[in-house]
Amino acid sequence: MVDDAILSVTAATPEDDILSTCRHLLQTQSFTTQDAVRQQLVDLGYLDVSQSTVSRLLSKLGVAKVPNAHGQKVYTLSGEMEPVYAISSVGSQIDAITCSHAMVVVKTHPGGAQLIARLIDLHRHPLILGTVGGNDTILVAPRRLSDLSACEQVVRDRLAPV
Repeated sequence: MVDDAILSVTAATPEDDILSTCRHLLQTQSFTTQDAVRQQLVDLGYLDVSQSTVSRLLSKLGVAKVPNAHGQKVYTLSGEMEPVYAISSVGSQIDAITCSHAMVVVKTHPGGAQLIARLIDLHRHPLILGTVGGNDTILVAPRRLSDLSACEQVVRDRLAPV
């Protein structure tokens, strides 16, 4: 009887359950529309899921729409909510990493620069002051000009294809 009471107190609420399921779907699949997310949740047994419910779930999870490797905008979990790991798909977006007299310049495929700049900022190394991401170019500012070469190596190590 005591065990049942503990279980009922610690059991996840239905809202926690659907939120967790939605998070898992976004981590493992690509969705371009809220309706596609809704349909997948319905297929998993969440029969009363509306578009507005999906919208609230995505908002709670801090989801953003970003271009994938094929240029399609897909829903992805925001870096503030989930850990971000640089994997081979990030490295595959890099065209070149070079160094000027004042900063590291990263060239990406079109549309990839802002996401990759955000990844660098989220996991900033002490040698990196900050980034500016355009469409296909990222400017990485070193904290000190004297550390420019070391800063370039940090960027290469973090973004090189695995």
